Amino acid sequence: MMEQLFTPLLILHILGGSAGLITGTIAASVKKGSKPHLVSGKIFFWGMFLASSSALVLSWIPGHESIFLFAVGGFTLYMILSGYRIVLLKRKSKQQNLRFFSTDYLITLFGLSFAVFLLIQSVKGLLNGNTFSIVPGVFGLICLSYVLLDIRLLTGNTTIKQSWLYNHIVRMMGAMIASYTAFLVVNVHIDMQWILWLLPSVIGSIFIAILLRKYTLPKNNAHVKH
Repeated sequence: MMEQLFTPLLILHILGGSAGLITGTIAASVKKGSKPHLVSGKIFFWGMFLASSSALVLSWIPGHESIFLFAVGGFTLYMILSGYRIVLLKRKSKQQNLRFFSTDYLITLFGLSFAVFLLIQSVKGLLNGNTFSIVPGVFGLICLSYVLLDIRLLTGNTTIKQSWLYNHIVRMMGAMIASYTAFLVVNVHIDMQWILWLLPSVIGSIFIAILLRKYTLPKNNAHVKH
């Protein structure tokens, strides 16, 4: 039964990832808060939601098991859920007596579980002499850093107003980096394959820094509507 699901799930995974790759690039390139950004951003969210959720199932189908695909799929799903959720919380923050719901805690717990999972896989692999295990370690640390930001928000150590734009940018860009990473890993093959896993993160980090500098300054926040 599970094996029969592989092909349709793979098609959905490819379609979702392709949509995410294209619309994520558009959303990152146009003015934040503009109509093109909002439209492409929504398509990007649903495309990556489809790609990451299908990856979770694909990674457990007999004959196609992949612990790392499972972990990265979960990490990507956490990024888009938390990145989109922070925008919804920002809209609700205009109301009085804003409170967090179980959804917010569950998303954070979901991210924490995959951060720990990635770090464990990294340590186990490195102890066995597998240098590729650096990759899940890097992703695990990134995921853990996002979880700590969530915890600060949930515990009242920062506010929606102070943190929403930063969190939205780094998480959605992180998910877009994941889509580029998947594209490179599947279509390009080199001896040191770990480079393809980490190169998009290095380049993407530079773009994230540029976007944060441009949009998280107080004078610019008023121009981002979302």
